[in-house]
Amino acid sequence: MATQFEHLYAELKSVFAAAYDEIFVTDGSGYTVRVNNACERNYGLTAGQMVGKHVTELVETGIFSPSATLDVIEKRKQINLVQQTQNGRKLLVTATPVFTQDGELIRVVSNSRDITELLNLREQLDQLQEQVDSYQETLKQHERETGMQFSIRSRAMLKVLDRVEKVARVDSTVLFLGESGVGKTHIARYLHNMSPRRAYPFLSVNCGALPETLIESELFGYEPGAFSGAHAKGKQGLFEAAHRGTLFLDEIGELPLSAQAKLLNVLQDKHFFHIGGTSPIHVDVRVIAATNHDLKKKVAEKTFRNDLYYRLNVVPILIPSLRERKEDIIPLTLRFLEEFKEQYGIEKKLSYSASEELLRAEWPGNIRELRNLLERLVVTIDEDTIMPEHVTSAMFDGEEPVLFSPEFSLKQQLERYEGQIVRQAYDKSGNTYELAEMLGISQPSAVRKVHKYVKE
Repeated sequence: MATQFEHLYAELKSVFAAAYDEIFVTDGSGYTVRVNNACERNYGLTAGQMVGKHVTELVETGIFSPSATLDVIEKRKQINLVQQTQNGRKLLVTATPVFTQDGELIRVVSNSRDITELLNLREQLDQLQEQVDSYQETLKQHERETGMQFSIRSRAMLKVLDRVEKVARVDSTVLFLGESGVGKTHIARYLHNMSPRRAYPFLSVNCGALPETLIESELFGYEPGAFSGAHAKGKQGLFEAAHRGTLFLDEIGELPLSAQAKLLNVLQDKHFFHIGGTSPIHVDVRVIAATNHDLKKKVAEKTFRNDLYYRLNVVPILIPSLRERKEDIIPLTLRFLEEFKEQYGIEKKLSYSASEELLRAEWPGNIRELRNLLERLVVTIDEDTIMPEHVTSAMFDGEEPVLFSPEFSLKQQLERYEGQIVRQAYDKSGNTYELAEMLGISQPSAVRKVHKYVKE
């Protein structure tokens, strides 16, 4: 029998010592009887330095405060509190009284868990939430002032808008960077509406959408009879039309070298000449540029002027892709559905499972792709509620999504999937050179895949 008790005592002693949470035991008067290894970690004292001492002494010497044990002795019931230790730890303490059958208090057993990191994380989370709330309130105020609407929840985009609002106060040249469809034009207009130039024109031109022969005349205008086909009265360019306002040059990386030199002169000297003109035209225009290309790479390839790059890259602002800020997908979706309701008189609701499907998508076309997909759903589906199968079907442009089928081999099913990818990518690229770059394959491979899947 003695051996059995010895084994039981040894087992309990091992469990007591191995417990990760602190176990602190006193007698009914408050004198420390036993502590485990966690106490040494929490208080920076050995067991020998604590056992035998009254908890009042430990509190008075600053080892910890307050004492749950003293509260238990006074109130004769279980006590929960947060305790601060001398080495800066915070402990969640549960102190429990142990009574004899006669009601005599003989032990107080305290179990304590270190919650220092948890409290620190909570404090950081509260601070982040305060920042987000502040951003959201500021955003709402600016939306009222500018008449523009943003559906933003992500911290990444809130930081972008915060930076935009700061640079809007001055006339520094801004270069928006980011993939196609992330909303560069919308944010450029927001910058203009937040600036002192808001009462004057905001004009926008896509440098990649105009033929090289026309881009200079669009930007700088021309004199009567400057070239064959010119208007008899000449033409005012966008720089003149945007005087005292803002000119947004989208896809600046597509600007021809000849126009780049003239643009650089305007940015530096604030004047230019009409095509065929000899008199300088002075303008006060803020220029905002945007690109989805790597301009440094274009500089290295000699297709973009180094001096113009540095003149434009005064305040670069990277707008993250939609897949990098998925918190914005559902707010944007709800806003677009409201817009289509007003535009077409068609109301569609979004099911929870459909919203999950939207969140899982990669959105290579970003906000533009999301908006187009939702417009397609609003005007084509008969149901009042958008379901996940509607989203999946629309994403595959009406093709059935690739699912496992026992009727086809793995090779055949992979080819079906590859075909869908190639067709969608070719629709976006339009030629095999861009397709090859988009898919990360050689141009001859792109040609073969187009003949196999697109022109078969």
